[in-house]
Amino acid sequence: MKRQAHVSVTACAFEDPGTRMALQEAWRRARVRFVAWTAVWALLLVTVGVFKGGSTDAVAAVALFLMLVSLRPLVLSALSLRCLRTIDTVLRARPWEYKTSVRRARRGKASAGIPVQVRTGDGEDDWTPVMVARAPFRWRRWSGEMESGAWFAGDLARGGVLALPGGHGLTLVRSR
Repeated sequence: MKRQAHVSVTACAFEDPGTRMALQEAWRRARVRFVAWTAVWALLLVTVGVFKGGSTDAVAAVALFLMLVSLRPLVLSALSLRCLRTIDTVLRARPWEYKTSVRRARRGKASAGIPVQVRTGDGEDDWTPVMVARAPFRWRRWSGEMESGAWFAGDLARGGVLALPGGHGLTLVRSR
């Protein structure tokens, strides 16, 4: 599906209706996940407290194990909220700019996301230094759709937000 390549002329990226809708949907999704995993964790904590001691130690042990397992998605949902807060801040302060290409960097590794480079001009060497990209819900996955054009809000030297034209697929980008 080909999306529009032109950037809406606004003072900040948040004023674009598509961007605003995508951001609001991401906020809703992140909040629902965080509340759900917090509720699961709290119920398991109560279960451990109720069944601790006596002949029900096995139930408490299983609930404790499930608490440890559910801690990872709870932390990831909290990190998604933090990532969205940063994205929201950038989108409210900076306008969208159209970039002709964003590529996954083959050299180098990034522990906190995916190494990417943004094309800054038309030459062969007109790419930014390697930056780290991560989407709020897909930390280590890269979609090749941005290689044919993406919107960027922020500072190329420090980082910002990447999205597909129309404001879809919001991704936080930071310098290394």
